[in-house]
Amino acid sequence: MAAKAADIANQLHEMYPEIKQYGVDLHIDFNPEKNAWIATFKKGEHELWTHLEDQDVENCFQGKECYHFGIQLGQFIRNYCEGGESCRL
Repeated sequence: MAAKAADIANQLHEMYPEIKQYGVDLHIDFNPEKNAWIATFKKGEHELWTHLEDQDVENCFQGKECYHFGIQLGQFIRNYCEGGESCRL
């Protein structure tokens, strides 16, 4: 699959509305050394990144849950957004 970073980011924003809900910045970039896409979440000084393997990207474009991405996003929101105002718009 010849995915592009912008297409992946758009699909992830569509599948995970909490990215916008909590004002989390999402950046997608391909890392040729790891042969994987890197998804970086950022809010203020907080940052977390995760790999998106080919199967993850393919699942996302098929409308299936991006398992590892979803777990990492959920963890980021729990750690830096829930119970506080740091991630709320």
